[in-house]
Amino acid sequence: MSSGNIVERLRAMAANLDQFPRDKVEDELSEAADVIERLRAELDKYLPPVETPVPPAPSPADGG
Repeated sequence: MSSGNIVERLRAMAANLDQFPRDKVEDELSEAADVIERLRAELDKYLPPVETPVPPAPSPADGG
C-alpha cells in the first residue's frame, strides 16, 4: 500500500483495519505524523502562530 497519498492510505486502512497488521498501521500513522510536523514547521516559517490574548485572572476582590 505504498502508492497514493497518505490520507487515502489511512482511510483505506481504517475501513479495513482487521486486514492490516498493527505494525503496518503504526508505520502509516508515524509517516502521517512526520508529514504534519514538517507542514507545521513550514507554516510557522511563513505564517507565525497568532498570539491569542490571555484574559486576566480574576482577582479575589472580584469573587474569583
